[in-house]
Amino acid sequence: MSLEEKINQLSYQMELLLGAIDWSARPFEHEIIKANLTKREVEEFFLLLDDIRERQNEQQRYGLSSVEPLLVHFVGMLHPKLDAKAILEACVHQKMALDVTVPLYRQVKLL
Repeated sequence: MSLEEKINQLSYQMELLLGAIDWSARPFEHEIIKANLTKREVEEFFLLLDDIRERQNEQQRYGLSSVEPLLVHFVGMLHPKLDAKAILEACVHQKMALDVTVPLYRQVKLL
């Protein structure tokens, strides 16, 4: 079996496993696997959350509370394979970075 055939086989098996598992308790991981992100791309997602947190804190220091610019930045920097609403909902469901994800998720639901 060639390397390409092995990769195709593993990809197919991964699809089967993805559909066979109940992901209701782990929606973040489901979104990451479904988007086929690399470890580095997931790390970049968490760096983006840190960046949003810093921007949020800076806004608060100046007495600003608008979430829209943060959401625009988040969506603009988000990996193109990820859906903003789905990944934010997954983060909120798993209680990940709630200080950042809850306000962004509330805002994206309004759109």
